[in-house]
Amino acid sequence: MAYKFTIKGVRYFNHQKVLNRVITLFCGDATTQSVMKVYREPVNSERESYTLMVEGMSTQGVHVKQMIGGSIVVEIPWLASEKDVELCYAFLYATGKAHRSARIFDEDERHARLNDDDSRLQWQQRRQNMAEMLGKEELTVITGVRRDFYLSPKRYAGMGRVEDLADIAFQDFIALQWTNPDFENVTEEKRHITDNEELSTLRVVDNTRDVFIGASQYVGMMKGNTCKMITADDFFALMSDQEEFRQMDSCQAFLRKMTRDRWSELFDAAQGIVREHFRKTFIMRWNTDISNYTLAEFGDAIKVFPHEGYYYEWSIWDHQHVHIGDKFYMIRTGGEKQGVVMRGTFTGTPYPDEDWSGRSRKVYYIRMTLSHMIHPEESPLLLTTEALSEAIPDFNWKEGHSGEMLSDSQAERMEEVWHDYVVRIEKIDYRDFDNDSTS
Repeated sequence: MAYKFTIKGVRYFNHQKVLNRVITLFCGDATTQSVMKVYREPVNSERESYTLMVEGMSTQGVHVKQMIGGSIVVEIPWLASEKDVELCYAFLYATGKAHRSARIFDEDERHARLNDDDSRLQWQQRRQNMAEMLGKEELTVITGVRRDFYLSPKRYAGMGRVEDLADIAFQDFIALQWTNPDFENVTEEKRHITDNEELSTLRVVDNTRDVFIGASQYVGMMKGNTCKMITADDFFALMSDQEEFRQMDSCQAFLRKMTRDRWSELFDAAQGIVREHFRKTFIMRWNTDISNYTLAEFGDAIKVFPHEGYYYEWSIWDHQHVHIGDKFYMIRTGGEKQGVVMRGTFTGTPYPDEDWSGRSRKVYYIRMTLSHMIHPEESPLLLTTEALSEAIPDFNWKEGHSGEMLSDSQAERMEEVWHDYVVRIEKIDYRDFDNDSTS
């Protein structure tokens, strides 16, 4: 049974023409089905690579690769859903219609059969693949189009024949991919949870938003800046009766934001390892007088930020102490107007790279996701370095490295200063400044 097809004989492959035919063949007039195309980074000898999927019905999708030599490789993953299989055959059929010269071969270099019987056999093979995995009685991680699926045969024990359980497992696999697509994924962190163990995986939740909690060894519950780290199994057991909690497989779940009082009760009831002052705060610096990142580029970024979000890769000095989820404030130190121009969190781990200044120093960089952007030249009110020096005098706000960690007391004071600043900003009537600028 073929898992891969190769299309040859097409000199100029018209992806869009083929996809238009696929949509017509596969969806017709149906309003409940939508074919999606997600690009992937080409590797090795690939010229273009993408995954096709059916919204709400795919598990692993259909992988399409245009090779540098001109051939097209189409793959049906090992645990593709029934709709994925149908989509694959629709794509192959549409290719034959759009390109009369196309010759389609299976893995044995035989001309592929593109009929309904062969499509049904492909789907039955994948049901058998799922049944075999359930029969092994081992926890298996399966890659999905959006999220990994942790298949635990114990979860399906006593629910029927293995063949029937395969269909149930496929439905669970599909549901995991498409349920609550707007929920934010909780980033995995690596931490030394205890003093006598190696690095463990941790996902930290703070009850500020709806989240998807992927597989990890520990889950951290935040209350203020205190984190209580408990095993994932204990966390799932703690949350099992909460209406905001929905477990999707043996290791992963969705969690909606709950009331502050209820979260506090659960936090107090949890049994785990407590770390106070858990999240650290770092001061990043941007000297616009010497930086290779210009104020004009910042101005362009701030225009798209409200609609698309934004992130940066920036140099960090105290790279040994930073973790995913820690906070930062970016201070502009060049030009006449100096102060806070960005705020956000770190979403990556530090990595060494070429020195941005060209001085051949060993420089570490880190990815930052922004929550706020303030243009220093256009904002009617800037949180200046002078104001910061007055509020937190035991830190050098005028000069220093980018990525210096604040002490716990400095970080707490910084949060207070920022909160007061945000309150003042919200009270400003920007129309007054617009009138001033045009008078």
